[in-house]
Amino acid sequence: MRARKRFVMAALSLPLLVGLAACGEIQEAQQGLQDANEQVQQAQQDLDAAGACLQAINVANFMPNFADPQQAQADAQAKAEELRQLAEQTADQTLRQNLLDVQQSVQQVASGEINLESSAEWTTTQLEKYQQVTTTCSQIGS
Repeated sequence: MRARKRFVMAALSLPLLVGLAACGEIQEAQQGLQDANEQVQQAQQDLDAAGACLQAINVANFMPNFADPQQAQADAQAKAEELRQLAEQTADQTLRQNLLDVQQSVQQVASGEINLESSAEWTTTQLEKYQQVTTTCSQIGS
């Protein structure tokens, strides 16, 4: 009778044990899905940063034709606006600040503060700002 009672208890507890094991497997699977989702999100952020950097490098290399002051100002105004918009969309704070620095520099050309006579110093400073953008982008990718 005692053996039968143990057998019945074991038989009744078997579904409970199987259920608990299945529960553990479900939790493992959920954790695996969560980990995979985090990896996908990180990959997406890396792609977004790479895209932002590519745009930043293309926009930040602006060099106006100072021989045509009116065209230089018009081009600089358009580029300054493009830089401002890109900075607003950029998640990385360092890259955002680099873009705003370039934008302020380009805005000097747009406002007429920089002309052919003062362009040499501005060009040197602009190249340094461009280098800051490229350095920041190389660090974002790491």
